[in-house]
Amino acid sequence: MMNKEISEADRLKALHNYNILDSISEKDFDRLTKLASLICDTPISLISLIDKERQWFKSNVGIDVKETPRNLAFCLHTINDTTIFQVEDATKDERFKNNILVTGDPGIRFYAGCPLIDNDGFALGTLCVIDRKPKVLTESQREALAILAEEAIALIIERRSKQEVKQFDHLFSLTDDLICIANTNGYFKKINPAFEKVLGWDKAYLLAICSIDLVHPDDLKSAENDLQQFRDGKGQLSPVHRVRTKSGSYKTIQWHTTLDETSGELFCIGRDISLEKLKEEQLKDSEDKLRVFFENSQGLMCTHDLEGRFLSVNNAGAAILGYSTQEVLKLSLFDIVPDDNHPQLRAYLSKIIKKGRAKGQMVTMHKDGSSRIWLFNNVLENEFYVIGNAIDITQRYHLEKDLEHVKGILEQTNKVAMVGGWEYLPQSEKIHWSSVTKEIHAVAPDYEPELASAINFYKEGAGKETITALLKKAISDGSGWDVELQLIDANGKEIWVRAIGHAAFEDGVCKRLFGTFQNIDDYKLTQLSLQASIAKQEELNTALKEQVELVKLQDQTIQTIQEFKFLADSIPQIIWTSQPSGNLDYYNQHWFEYTGMTLEETQGWGWEPVLHPEDLDNCVKVWTESIETGKPYDVEYRFKRAADGAYRWHLGRALPMKNEKGEIVKWFGSCTDIDEYKRALDLERKISQFEDFNRMVAHNLRGPAGSMGMIINMLETTTEEEERAELLDMLKQSSGSLNQTLEELMKVLEIRLNKGIPFEECNTATILQGVENMLKGEIFSKKAVISSNFEVTNISYPHVYLESIFYNMISNALKYTRPGVPPQIMITAKKSHDRIELSFKDNGLGIDLERHGENIFKLNKIFHHGFDSKGVGLFMTKNQIETFGGSITVESQPNAGTEFKILI
Repeated sequence: MMNKEISEADRLKALHNYNILDSISEKDFDRLTKLASLICDTPISLISLIDKERQWFKSNVGIDVKETPRNLAFCLHTINDTTIFQVEDATKDERFKNNILVTGDPGIRFYAGCPLIDNDGFALGTLCVIDRKPKVLTESQREALAILAEEAIALIIERRSKQEVKQFDHLFSLTDDLICIANTNGYFKKINPAFEKVLGWDKAYLLAICSIDLVHPDDLKSAENDLQQFRDGKGQLSPVHRVRTKSGSYKTIQWHTTLDETSGELFCIGRDISLEKLKEEQLKDSEDKLRVFFENSQGLMCTHDLEGRFLSVNNAGAAILGYSTQEVLKLSLFDIVPDDNHPQLRAYLSKIIKKGRAKGQMVTMHKDGSSRIWLFNNVLENEFYVIGNAIDITQRYHLEKDLEHVKGILEQTNKVAMVGGWEYLPQSEKIHWSSVTKEIHAVAPDYEPELASAINFYKEGAGKETITALLKKAISDGSGWDVELQLIDANGKEIWVRAIGHAAFEDGVCKRLFGTFQNIDDYKLTQLSLQASIAKQEELNTALKEQVELVKLQDQTIQTIQEFKFLADSIPQIIWTSQPSGNLDYYNQHWFEYTGMTLEETQGWGWEPVLHPEDLDNCVKVWTESIETGKPYDVEYRFKRAADGAYRWHLGRALPMKNEKGEIVKWFGSCTDIDEYKRALDLERKISQFEDFNRMVAHNLRGPAGSMGMIINMLETTTEEEERAELLDMLKQSSGSLNQTLEELMKVLEIRLNKGIPFEECNTATILQGVENMLKGEIFSKKAVISSNFEVTNISYPHVYLESIFYNMISNALKYTRPGVPPQIMITAKKSHDRIELSFKDNGLGIDLERHGENIFKLNKIFHHGFDSKGVGLFMTKNQIETFGGSITVESQPNAGTEFKILI
C-alpha cells in the first residue's frame, strides 16, 4: 500500500480534476446503478465518490440522500483495495455494527462494493450495492458488479475528455492568437476566428488559397524554406513573417509551428507582434537620432564618471576645447578647469551626486591657454555617470559687460518715454524702483517702496486683485505678465499704466521678479473713448437687427401656428390648449369626432358631459392644483365615446409653457386612449392572484400527502397489531387534516373571488395541533419533540394563512435535521409592544447567513443539497406575512440550529 498521506492527497487531486462532484444526474450513470441493483437483487445501489469530508453519490437507487459524512462510509474501506469488498451482515462486523447507517436509517445489513480505479491507478470511489438483510453475492454477481464498475470509471473518464474537448473548442474560438492546422504545402485545413479578426479575410477565402500567397514578397523565400524543412522532417520552427491583411497592409506574425509526424500535418500558433515590431523599430530610430544629435551638436556634449574623468565627448565640444576626441578621453575635468576654480568643481561633483542634477556656469582652459565660459545643465544617470550638456557663452559673457554701458543710455531713453523699471527680491522682500517709476507714482526720489504699499497704489477692486494674483502666480510657477491697469498716484490722481513682469528662478525657487512700468494714461483714455464710440454704434446696429428679426419671427410664427394645427389634426389623439387661467381655448379635430361636441359647447371647461361621473371630482381637483402650482397635469379618467356611448379610459397630460420671466403663458395638453392597457393590467393582476393560490395549494398539500405516504409505508412493513392500530389512527388523523386543509383552501379561493379575506380568532394551540396531525408521520419517524410556550393563546388572523405559517416553519425544521440528532422544536407566542411575536426555534442543520443571507426569502433558493426542496416555502411565508403588515427575521448558525421570529 502507498504512503497514505501522499496517496490520499494525490487521489483527492485526481478526483477533483474530473470535475464531477456536485454535478447533475446523468442517465448513463443511472442505468449502471439500476443494472447493479437488478443483477445483485438489492434495493439500494450507488455510484459513490469519496471526497475529503464526505461521500457523494453521482447516482443512487433506493435512497434519496445525495451525500453522507465520509467517516460513516463503507466505501472508504473499498477504495483501499483493488477487488470487491463485501460485508455479509454489518450487525456482526466489529467495524460497522455501531455505525448509525446500520443502527438507524437506512438499516444497512449487506454491503458489496467494487472500487472505481482510473487509468493512473487512483481509486475515485465505488460502485456498491446495499441490502437491509444479510446476503452473499454469487460468483456471477461479483463478476457482473466488477464489469459495471469498469463501465462506470470509463464513463467518468469519457465525461472529462468531453469537457476538455469543449474547453479547447472554447479557447480555439475566443483566443486572439491565430491557431490553425495546415499541410506542408502551405494550405490551411482548419483555422480559428482570430484569423478574420486579425487579418480581415473570411474563413472561406483563407481555406481556398495557399498561405504563401499572403506572405510579404521580402519574406517569401524564407517562408518557402520553412515549409521545405517541414517536408524534410524538421519537427519545430518559430519563424516571423509579414502577412497581408484584407485592407492591403501587412501585419508581422510570429509563428510557433510543430510537425505531427503521424498525420504529417502542421499545428501552428501565430501571435501578432506588429506593435512590438513597430516599437522596436521606433526605439532603434530614436537611438540613431540621439546618436546623430550627440555627434552633431554644436555645443559640448559629454559623459564623465563621478570623479570627473571623461567617458565620451562629441566632436564639436572637443574642437571648442582645442583637442581631438581621443585626447579629451585621456583627461578629466580637473585637467581643463583652472586650478583657482577646483573648489567650485569639487562642489559641483558633490552636488550632482547628492541631488542628481546641477546647472550653472563653468570656466575651462583651451589647449592654447585661453579661457572659455560655459553654461551647463548636467544630469546623473543610473548613479554611475553624468550626462553633460554645455553651451559656450564666452562671447555672450563679454557682450553682457558691454550691455552695462548701454544700460545708462537706456535709462535716459526710458525717462523720455516715461518707462520705468522695477525689481522685487522675494527672499529679502526688497523692492527697487527706478527714478522714472517713482516719478509715475508721484513719490519723492528717496521713497523706499514695500510690497504692500506698492500694491496699494493700484485702484481698489479689479486693479489691486489682478496685480496681487499675478505676483503670487509668478512666484509659484514663473509666469510673466503684461497688463494695463489703473492706479492712484500719491497726489490722488487716477492714471492708466502698463505693467510688465518676469520671474527668475534658481534650483526651482523664485529668486527675483523684475519688469517695466509705463504711463499710458493719454493713450488709454483715447482708446477707451474710441471703444465707447464703437460700442454705441454696435448697439444701434444690434437694435436695428432685432427689429428686422422680429418682423421675420412674426412671419414664421404665423406659419408655425398653421403647421401646428395641421399636425394636431393629423394625430389620432385628443390635443388641446388652455389659457393660464385654466379656460380651454383649442381642441384638435379628433376631440370633436370622439365626443360629438362643438367648440362652443366645450370652450372654457366643458368636459362634464363626456366625463364619467365617478372621475369628475378627481379630474377637476388635479387640474385646479396644476393651474395653482404650475405642476404638470397627469390623471386617468374615462371619456364617453359619441359613436356608441361607451366609456373608455384615457390618460390626460398637460405641460405649462413659460416665458423668460418664468410666468405661464399657455398650457398644452393631450388625452391618450389607454382602455386596452387598463384591461390588460387588471387581467395580469387576476392571473398573479391565482398563481399565488396555486403555489399555496401545492405547498400546503404536499406535507399531509407525504405524511400519509410515509404512514402507509410503515403499515406495509410492520407485523405488530398494536403498532398497526396506532399507525391507522395516525392515518385517519392525517386524512382528516388533509380534508380540513382542502376546505380551508377552498374558503381562501372563495374569499379571493369575492375580494376579501376575513380575520378570525385563531387559537395557537389548536393551530399547532392541526399542523402536528398533518406531519404526524414525519414527526414519528424522526422522533421529533415539539414544545410550545404560548403567552398569547388567541391571535386575530386569517386562519388558513396562520396555519400555513405554522406548517412551513415546522416542516422546514423537520426536514433540515442533523444526521443522528432527533429534532427539537420550540414554538413561542408573546406580546412585543403592541404586536404579537411568534418564534420557531430548532436544533437542525442551520443556515450560513454570510453566504445566503441576501437570498433567504427569495423564490426557488435552496441552501442544503440532498433534500426534496423547491425553495418555495420561505418565499410564500414571507409574502403571506407581509400581505397583512407583518415581518419575518431569521437568526442561524451552521450545525447549531435556526430561529425565525415573526411579528404580526
